[in-house]
Amino acid sequence: MTMKIKNKARIIAPFLFVALLLLAGGLYWYKSSQDRFAAPRKDAPMVKFRVDKQNTLMAVTGNLVYYGFVKDEEALKYALEYTKDNTPGKPGAIKVGNNTIDTETVYDISQSMNAWEIARILLNEGTPSVRDCDHGCEEYNPFTPALLPGGDIAPTWQERMRAKYSWVKNYDDCLKAIGHDGGQVTSEEASKRTGHPRVCNTADGRYFIQGKEGWSDYPPYP
Repeated sequence: MTMKIKNKARIIAPFLFVALLLLAGGLYWYKSSQDRFAAPRKDAPMVKFRVDKQNTLMAVTGNLVYYGFVKDEEALKYALEYTKDNTPGKPGAIKVGNNTIDTETVYDISQSMNAWEIARILLNEGTPSVRDCDHGCEEYNPFTPALLPGGDIAPTWQERMRAKYSWVKNYDDCLKAIGHDGGQVTSEEASKRTGHPRVCNTADGRYFIQGKEGWSDYPPYP
């Protein structure tokens, strides 16, 4: 009797081992598959994503991957095809299977949304917004505020200028900086006429007064 039990155990053990391997493999595959649809970030601000008239499905999904809104482009396409579309497509809409994404439309999305949530918004929750491109539209960032590749908010022009001119500490530095990206200085004649010291204004929006330390974001005189 004991020998029979041992023989059965020897026969069953390999099958149990294979079953456990298959179960573990299935769980790993399921987790990996679900992760493709997961949100790239836990916390992220809402931004506006514009889909223009000339955009294709590849342009829309490619931008969302490039700017860090989805982890997997094919997962987003799958979600777009199999999410319920409750709105009829307008003329020129982008087709995804039987669903449509309206062009000349703005969508509020976030990197904290998963692919299914973004798909639902693109299919159902856009706000019409037409750009005047009769004379051509130059390349632009499809997000407002503008984003960097990967999804971080791009610095404003003033922030870029302020970083560029961080070496400007006083009036004399300001005189050296003006002329490259803008900026100006009051003339000696104007200074004599008004009785005010000369003021130098850098391209990053700072004002320096001749003979005084520090700077201001606002003009010192009306």
